[in-house]
Amino acid sequence: MDPISVRMVRTALIWLAIGFVFGGLMLADSSLPGSWRAWFAPTHGHILFVGWFLQFAVGVAYWLLPRKRTDDRPLGYNEHAAFLSFVILNIGLVVRVIAEPAARIGYMTGLVDELLIVSALAHVGAIGIVVVQLWSRVIPRPVRRNRGESG
Repeated sequence: MDPISVRMVRTALIWLAIGFVFGGLMLADSSLPGSWRAWFAPTHGHILFVGWFLQFAVGVAYWLLPRKRTDDRPLGYNEHAAFLSFVILNIGLVVRVIAEPAARIGYMTGLVDELLIVSALAHVGAIGIVVVQLWSRVIPRPVRRNRGESG
């Protein structure tokens, strides 16, 4: 696997584990102090969708989609841009994972909206980079005809 694919897939697996821990805390809500379901319900969804599913899919896409390698792009894409999207995506998710539950608990009430905007912009920016990087790699395959076919 390419280095960016390894980073993204491994980080996705970490987010999956974190999502399962939060899910377990939410399931045990009645046995634990606090209100875990209320605090983490939307955050849990973001962890599993953005952190696990989306990042895993993008990591596999970087690895599997066809690529045109050149001397200046030996992996078929801009490695620095790919790494930047990886960092921005995860920073955006960490900001959301901190800000959203803090707001639901009652902390950082004045700062939460700004942090959630930063998180959303980070996600949009990261996915914009991914789309630009992978767009040219999604190409139709030429149709092969059998020798006896006319057409």
